[in-house]
Amino acid sequence: MSVMPLSSVPGCPAAAHAAEPPGCILPVAPQAVCRLRYARENQTRQALNPSEVIAEIDRSPGLTRVELDGPGDPLASMATTLATVAVLRQHRPGVTIGLVTVGLQAAERAAELAAAGVGSVTLLVDTLDAATAERLYAWIRPGKKNVPLPEAVLVLLDAQARAVPALAAAGLAVTIRTTVYPGVNAHQIPALAETLAELGATALHLVPFLPDPGRTDEPPPATRVHMEELAKLTSRFVPTTSLVMEVADCGCDCGPRCGTGATCGCGAIAPVQTDLPQPTRERPRVAVASATGMAVDLHLGQARTLLIYGPREDGLTCLLETRPAPEPGSGEARWQQLAETLPDCFALLAASAGLRPREVLGQHGIRVLVGEQDIEGTVEVLYGGGKKQQCKQ
Repeated sequence: MSVMPLSSVPGCPAAAHAAEPPGCILPVAPQAVCRLRYARENQTRQALNPSEVIAEIDRSPGLTRVELDGPGDPLASMATTLATVAVLRQHRPGVTIGLVTVGLQAAERAAELAAAGVGSVTLLVDTLDAATAERLYAWIRPGKKNVPLPEAVLVLLDAQARAVPALAAAGLAVTIRTTVYPGVNAHQIPALAETLAELGATALHLVPFLPDPGRTDEPPPATRVHMEELAKLTSRFVPTTSLVMEVADCGCDCGPRCGTGATCGCGAIAPVQTDLPQPTRERPRVAVASATGMAVDLHLGQARTLLIYGPREDGLTCLLETRPAPEPGSGEARWQQLAETLPDCFALLAASAGLRPREVLGQHGIRVLVGEQDIEGTVEVLYGGGKKQQCKQ
């Protein structure tokens, strides 16, 4: 499935992707607090007022989630943001509300956001290094007065570091969105992922920088291989979605090649998803094919039983049970039976697996993750770190 970040598609789509809950992004923040050096002028959008917000969401009757975004920063216009949240809660009480912010004042506003009904925050963090931030930002305005960039960078980095634990403590899910600039911040991203995951971030979205073909002073685009390799590294610390933009989005005219994954003259390529699956209310558990109980060391076709991991009532992720797998010899029907055996599982770990069982299980909402690895560490990554205490049987 091709995936595009919610914030890259302004407005509410009439029909959302079948594999994702219907959602939309609403540009509601008029005031900016910073500007990136490589920002595109044509990405500027007009902020919506509350009546326009209602008109926009009414275009999508099945809407389940909304994300509040720019063109500025929602936390810079807090009164407007809270008014928009109140309108959404009144008009669509069942909708999940999130917002996108660079993080200034996020720690101070965390409890207020949670009380208002915001459920998640996407934090825009491209670096933890001050020198790199000075290369990326043209200006940052932490308050009402202009501040020299070297000072403003330190304020921003401190605010972002405080924002993650504060938001998490307030009960908000924290996703980090990082733009990959080759030669600028790309080499720092694994360490960024590790640090922010330790602070409480539950997901990471990697987005490639897409240069302006008319400029020569910008970093090169991140290639598909580069994005995939980064995702492999960061997924050790936090569930990661790595994205690349379709050629059509970069303004070139490469035509049909846009859907094939071939590169075009500007370096953009078709979207690819390398994220890890995440538990849901309906599917909170993970199945594991293992002979030893310590490592993922069995081919799926050889598994006679599966270990079932998931959260207990106290929130600790542990081995919950051993579940029998369907007997071999029944062909494709075996994989249908296996899917029916795992109605509560969102993922299955195996040392290897054929293409057809992966397809069948995927159609039933179960992602098959292949690789020989430690069970405890892999399960911990899937649950975003989780509690660290030892499980007692």
